[in-house]
Amino acid sequence: MAERMLEYNTGFIDNKAIIGILRRAYNHVDKRLMDHGIRVAYIVSRMLRRMPQVSAAQMRDLCFLAAMHDVGAYKTEEIDRMVRFETEEIWEHSVYGCLFIKNFTPLFELAQAILFHHAPWSELERMEDVSRENKHAAQLIHLADRLDIWLNAEGGSYADFARIVRAERGQRFEPFFVDLLLEQEFAPFTAEEVEGDPAFQQMQAEISFTGEEIRDYLKMVIYSIDFRSRHTVTHTMTTTSISNELAEYMELGAQERNNVVCGALLHDLGKIGIPVEILEFPGKLSPQAMAVMRTHVDVTEEIFGGDIPSPIREIALRHHEKLDGSGYPRGLRAQQLSLEERIVALADIVSALAGTRSYKKAFGKERICAIITGMREDGLMDPALVGCMLAHYDEIMEKTRVRCQPVLEIYQKLQADYNAIYAQYAPVRA
Repeated sequence: MAERMLEYNTGFIDNKAIIGILRRAYNHVDKRLMDHGIRVAYIVSRMLRRMPQVSAAQMRDLCFLAAMHDVGAYKTEEIDRMVRFETEEIWEHSVYGCLFIKNFTPLFELAQAILFHHAPWSELERMEDVSRENKHAAQLIHLADRLDIWLNAEGGSYADFARIVRAERGQRFEPFFVDLLLEQEFAPFTAEEVEGDPAFQQMQAEISFTGEEIRDYLKMVIYSIDFRSRHTVTHTMTTTSISNELAEYMELGAQERNNVVCGALLHDLGKIGIPVEILEFPGKLSPQAMAVMRTHVDVTEEIFGGDIPSPIREIALRHHEKLDGSGYPRGLRAQQLSLEERIVALADIVSALAGTRSYKKAFGKERICAIITGMREDGLMDPALVGCMLAHYDEIMEKTRVRCQPVLEIYQKLQADYNAIYAQYAPVRA
């Protein structure tokens, strides 16, 4: 993909950090789902520990898949229905989850497991176009998912659950995994208790993610935020690309350029906590709605936790600050803002102006250049950076267009893929 032309080092993020970032990010959409995912991953881990043929890397990947099995729900309205034991018509989240896993994570070969994690074994077993590995992963998640909902959402007893799965052994549930699950006892537990379990923590940390895997997981959360609004689908990539080009023209060193790119990539994580009706409001936001929109910076900071080092953290969190102190959230002034922070602030503005919104079409070159020139004259933006952007506008925006094209193509293809998959498999009912 063309975006590989934009390289960056994610060595500052380890297994624990990326999992924490993902959990905190998705919690801002609906905490029930991410806590549910963590608990499902824990149940899966306990089952896998009784399968010596499963490697540590396979266990890590299957547990990560289990934790993210409902990722597609962040694009649907199915959340309330999904936290009940008996569910109907919830294929939307399974299809979108499959497409997210396929397009934005290293676990693309297991995407069908997400598609069929509510499918009954009697139907799944007969599917010739689904691999054995995906069938088994789907059933592992299905059993763990139903157990968690039964125990922790509906307050049922484990003895009653055992009776249910025994009765549906071979029909709804794969016999081997039923027997594997029932070899153990389970009681209600919280996601916080899971995170305090030493064996579970060791499993997550034992096999480290590669830099490429971490980049792919970051892409997943970044793009799932952008895909909530069709108008912002390439905003993060556009901002990152423009930031990279400005950093190169300003002759920043390799480490500083990497900080700029990573800060730009992470700058809007907090928008996952902003209601879509505000993100896509067709006009000027009310003061109340704008106050909510501005909280995305604070949400970003909360999502970072202690896992993102400075200065990457500050670059991301200061992209709405202005040189005259009129920006937000801290009202910082020129002497408090580094060149790297100023770069991403300018790139974010250019990206927003060049993109479509629910209330406007994409602005052309002349209008964008006039706006940022005015901001320079008003003392809001760095004069040297604005001058650089004006001087190299065509080159910067052409490179950005090339980098963003694969993302646009994926977005455009997602809906077609969704329609095709839904039409083919939705008749299989949970």
